[in-house]
Amino acid sequence: MGIVSKIIIKCINLIAIILIIVFAGDIKKGVLDLIYKDFVAPAPVITSTTTKKEDVEPMGDFYVSTKGNDNNNGTKEAPFLTIERAVRAVRNADKSGKNGITVCIEAGEYRVSSLQFTKEDSGTEECPVTYCSYNGEVILNGGVTLSQNDFVSVSEYPEFSQRLGSEAQKNVVVVDLTKEPYSLTKGDWGKIYAIGSYHTAESYDGDYTGPLYCELFLNDERQTLAKYPDNDFLYTEEVVKTGLGKESDGALTEVKDWDKIRNPESDIYRVSPELAKRISGWKTLDDVWMFGFWKYDWADASSPVGFFNAEKREISPKFVSLYGTKEDAPYYFFNVFEELTKEGEWYLDREKGLLFLWKPDNFTDAQIDLSLSLNPVIDSDADYVTFDGITVKGTRSDGIIINGKNNTVQNCLIKNVAGNALVMTGSNNLAYNNEITRTGKGGIYISGGDTETLTPGNSKADNNYIHHWSEIYQTYQPAVTLEGVGNICSHNEMHDSPHEAITYRGNNHIIEYNNIYDVCLLSDDAGAIYSGRSWIWYGNIVRYNCIYNVGSGEHRPDGIYLDDALSGQQIYGNLLVNIPRNAIHIGGGRDNIVTNNIIVNSGVTSIYFDERARDGALNNGWFTHAYIGSGDMWKNLYASPWQSETWQNAFPQYQTMTDDISKSETAEYIPNPASTVKGNLIVNKYKEIGDIYKSSEKFSDISNNGIYSLRSLEEIFVDVNSGNYKIKDIETLRKTIPGFEEIPLDKIGRGN
Repeated sequence: MGIVSKIIIKCINLIAIILIIVFAGDIKKGVLDLIYKDFVAPAPVITSTTTKKEDVEPMGDFYVSTKGNDNNNGTKEAPFLTIERAVRAVRNADKSGKNGITVCIEAGEYRVSSLQFTKEDSGTEECPVTYCSYNGEVILNGGVTLSQNDFVSVSEYPEFSQRLGSEAQKNVVVVDLTKEPYSLTKGDWGKIYAIGSYHTAESYDGDYTGPLYCELFLNDERQTLAKYPDNDFLYTEEVVKTGLGKESDGALTEVKDWDKIRNPESDIYRVSPELAKRISGWKTLDDVWMFGFWKYDWADASSPVGFFNAEKREISPKFVSLYGTKEDAPYYFFNVFEELTKEGEWYLDREKGLLFLWKPDNFTDAQIDLSLSLNPVIDSDADYVTFDGITVKGTRSDGIIINGKNNTVQNCLIKNVAGNALVMTGSNNLAYNNEITRTGKGGIYISGGDTETLTPGNSKADNNYIHHWSEIYQTYQPAVTLEGVGNICSHNEMHDSPHEAITYRGNNHIIEYNNIYDVCLLSDDAGAIYSGRSWIWYGNIVRYNCIYNVGSGEHRPDGIYLDDALSGQQIYGNLLVNIPRNAIHIGGGRDNIVTNNIIVNSGVTSIYFDERARDGALNNGWFTHAYIGSGDMWKNLYASPWQSETWQNAFPQYQTMTDDISKSETAEYIPNPASTVKGNLIVNKYKEIGDIYKSSEKFSDISNNGIYSLRSLEEIFVDVNSGNYKIKDIETLRKTIPGFEEIPLDKIGRGN
């Protein structure tokens, strides 16, 4: 046998060995997938306790009562009728020598469009001002309560009832909002404008953008404008035509100066014969809207129907999809009168003011609220003011807006609002022990601090219970948002939302001791805690949070998501359980320190760490934001104070970083994924750390991670079957993970 033949045989044998190894690995993973196919680790037991407002009756300087009179002097015996009158009294009061002024608001419902507080209504450091409830629940309602007695059967309006099915004819009731006692007008209930975080309505001539329409709530549950299908989505079929969106197929196809284009041509989809027949049965398509995730599940948008051709089975939204089209994109129709088919749905004829409602079983005792106000229920520019124990609801705007310093919103219930629950801008503000639910957008938004000097805002969202938010805008409307410098999100409990729980932007924020579960329910490319696309947001700390059971059905989101080359973050001491995609996702960033986290039963990978910024900078990869000369990552970096003495002292990593492409093979080159992933405890079915790209390994410290199979759960944790994830034998664990510290699980959550 010749040399060449021997070489060929050796090559064949080598290839065979490689294939055996590869296939053996695949077989092993396949077996593990079968074994753990339906495995769900026990949920961590986090003991949250509610801090109740003290029942001690406060001593007031002024009093307000639904039985009062604004001509009174505001004493307990002669209270004011309105809170506005009390605000004027506080403004004119002599605050010198006092240690505080308190306005006591007696239990009851107060109809308000917006309570306005100016700088003149401020307290002082020595004499803060408090508005508080006493003798029961105080409700500030920006809407109107509807009486069951004013509803009649839809049969009294035959021109409408004949458009409904037989069951609807029996169950739908109607109230005329234009008649007394409501006497509302078109201006009160508003028209339907575009919703969704990524709609393109601004690109079209006409009246398509504005505040959210009025909303209906039954027993504090948001009712749905009659929609099809009722409980799920339709899915786009054949894409007949992709219109002129900003992108047609990813960032590499972005249209230059797209924002300047007026009335761009929209998309066209084919629909099934069954759907075409159903749509043809609707009397009109005027003001029928479509809502969907037309390309990505992190980009929701709505549009009125543009046209429908029953013969060709073609339908087109009036507004083009910003990021292009695809088959199997989820969407639904809403504001369709004929689809008023079940409990929980309603419809409003906006010309006649007739409100139609599917009558629930408990209709006789139901609380029926219609939101009306276009303004925040409380809108304050004052300082040193506290709002304590007040219920806020019923606005088509944000619930409470605070602009100032040293303000507190505590023990409040904010619900049934179209926008955010609470927006606080300034310094030393506190959102404490509030419950927030049924918002159209997010929960608490906090902004403050100075970027140039890194002066902290010192504002805090602490010990709040936030659940069932982001019910109208379904992406990027978190329970808590931090912006600016040096603000805190701590000890909050958050659950039930289609997208993320916490988002942050800026520097030196702290996110700690939060209990997060059942979020990102309609998302894949999302994270329970999320931030991204910045080389300048250094100094943030994400620690001691518990994140578990996120996603739903086929939706597989991440736990902690450092997206698009986010850099300079510290992620430590977090417990992540049953994260269906990546427990911790590092999207190509540098100077991130990921250590001492516990990751249990991650679905795809425990830690994912790619090289997108390096690939974009050196190879013109898909991450266009890192392109040299044109990428906004570079532009934002150069526009920041990263080379100032203040920043280089605060973030010494900047002292050695370089934008010199000749040093691209060193860790100091800015786009390189140079981070630390060290000392984490990982327990998963594959007994693997995850997906670490080659350059991420090259430029980073990936070491001393303890990686175990799911069979080791009971050996590692005290009582995992009861949700106790305390380490059973910390000293033994430290032999594998030197220096590993126990996570203070008993301090996580509300009241801890």
